[in-house]
Amino acid sequence: MSVLSVRQLSVVHGKRVVIEPFDWTVRVGEKWALLGVNGSGKSSVLHALLGLNAGMRTHVTLGDAPLSELSARSQALRRVYVPQRYDEPFTVTVWQALCSVTPDADDARREAALREFGLLEHRNAWLHHLSGGERQRLTWVFANVLRSGETLLALYDEPLSAQDLVWQRRLLNELCAAPHAVIAAVHDLNHVAAFASHVLVFGEGRVVAQGAVADVMRAAVLSEAFGVALVCDNGFWRVS
Repeated sequence: MSVLSVRQLSVVHGKRVVIEPFDWTVRVGEKWALLGVNGSGKSSVLHALLGLNAGMRTHVTLGDAPLSELSARSQALRRVYVPQRYDEPFTVTVWQALCSVTPDADDARREAALREFGLLEHRNAWLHHLSGGERQRLTWVFANVLRSGETLLALYDEPLSAQDLVWQRRLLNELCAAPHAVIAAVHDLNHVAAFASHVLVFGEGRVVAQGAVADVMRAAVLSEAFGVALVCDNGFWRVS
């Protein structure tokens, strides 16, 4: 069953075509990695799926309904989002930020999520005192608390960029074990095998390849997308 379907998705910024039109379907239980160089369109696609991109030209279906016909609350129930970082303009504590983002949750669930992502001891800390990695994990906390039995899909924009090796592994396991479909934009090719079942590869404003990991994670495909010769030695990707 499809949880996400896009028809002729394209993104235009001014006169610049960021992404040429393509079709894409995400089904129940699939875990998709989005790959490509900086500026290739990974974040633009995620913003399009959130309905945030004014230059989006596409038809998006989330579950059984067009995205354009779903209320903000209905979208929030079906989909959660983890951005690259969380910026808070006001001086607030971690707990105050969490309560403001998850107004309908109970305290027990909030505390459990903080504990799971290593932030419970910081609940009363000022948000701006957290490290970059801790602030990034707080976005995971938000998504964890907001997730419900109706959640069909979780979107992640470079969710491991500020994490040390230990937390990279723990968060990759979290992606792998997610009970819903996942779409995650990542930079490290070696993270793909740890969680993904499918890959969407961008290059020069277009989709270079999409499909199952075994079909897409090939040296010729990735070398074309990244513009550098890549090889895989014993399961580890590196520049040739």
